[in-house]
Amino acid sequence: YPFQTFFEQVSALLDNPDPAFIERIRFKSSFEFLSQLNQYLLHVENNYLMGSELRVGRTVVPLSFILAKFKAYHRVPVLKRFPLVAQDVRNYVRDAAGRKLTGQEKGTIGEAIPRMFRFHQVPDFYRDFYRWLGKPELFRHEPGQRLEYADVFALIYLRIRLEGLSAYEHVKHLLVDEMQDYTPVHYAVLSRLFSCRKTILGDVSQTVNPYSASSAETIERVFPQAEVVKLYRSYRSTIEITAFAQRITPNSNLIPLERHGQEPRVLPFESQEAELQAVLGLITAFQSSGKHSLGIICKTLRQARAAHQALLAPGVQLLTDESTTFKEGIIITTAHLAKGLEFDEVIVPFASARTYKTEVDKGMLYVACTRAMHQLTLTYTGALTLFLTA
Repeated sequence: YPFQTFFEQVSALLDNPDPAFIERIRFKSSFEFLSQLNQYLLHVENNYLMGSELRVGRTVVPLSFILAKFKAYHRVPVLKRFPLVAQDVRNYVRDAAGRKLTGQEKGTIGEAIPRMFRFHQVPDFYRDFYRWLGKPELFRHEPGQRLEYADVFALIYLRIRLEGLSAYEHVKHLLVDEMQDYTPVHYAVLSRLFSCRKTILGDVSQTVNPYSASSAETIERVFPQAEVVKLYRSYRSTIEITAFAQRITPNSNLIPLERHGQEPRVLPFESQEAELQAVLGLITAFQSSGKHSLGIICKTLRQARAAHQALLAPGVQLLTDESTTFKEGIIITTAHLAKGLEFDEVIVPFASARTYKTEVDKGMLYVACTRAMHQLTLTYTGALTLFLTA
């Protein structure tokens, strides 16, 4: 299936925060969702082998025998049990009839056992899961459409549980960064694929989607044997920039690096034209400053493209989700794509109340501001975002 990427999911939330879309993401990012999937799989195992007795020649194979054999292979993925059960049925018929089975009889049994099961395709089980749950509206997918990102790992998890998948036994240690961007079902998939020890790192403050963020406590529920180490020291930004970002998303446990610098600047303008002219001036000042990297960080890719087109300054590069190279210098990009990057200086344009107003926007603004190591400037037209005035 073609599917939506995480970047596209976040972009959709930024462009059009649809309540139904948010509700689907929120539910599928919960520990309850993973728990319900596991309960459904148990329901499938206990109830989805249906039918009646199987007749082969003059021999009748009771349904109770077939069910017992099916459940006896509980360590084998559900959809991989059919050949094993079929062989048990062949042995039953052979012993009962006191003769060898013909090739046709063997084939008939091999075809009959899978037909007794309700579904055979993982997507059919996934759609049925929502019917079983009594919430069919939480799965939105029409033929020809892409799967929503929130459904991707749930389908992978079902496939692993129903069909099986070889684990990466050669991997001795798994390192997971940006832990806050993974949901319980993501971690359940990782647990099935990697049986080795794991180190999971992240910062909940740096989430770009608050509706799907995981905390250390969430991860401990998926990995109860895990040892969780929380790190609180910030090694990137000056004390002044760190304190400024705390106005957006307070974190009393954060310990800033003992390095001082300039106070962040918040510059108001009467028009967007004047704002962009000021950004051009800031770019010119940067080019003669001796610093190596400048990030101009926008909320959305559409804003970043528009800013890149409007500025047209020499040496300014646009970084998108399709970019294949990254060069140090002057970069225009989004907060989502800038996550994990750092710049000597950061400019956050369009920091108005009109641009940054939702919980997703708030996370983006925090990420944008915390990309700066030495200098941070925000510009806006109209009213300043409430995340900096409250």
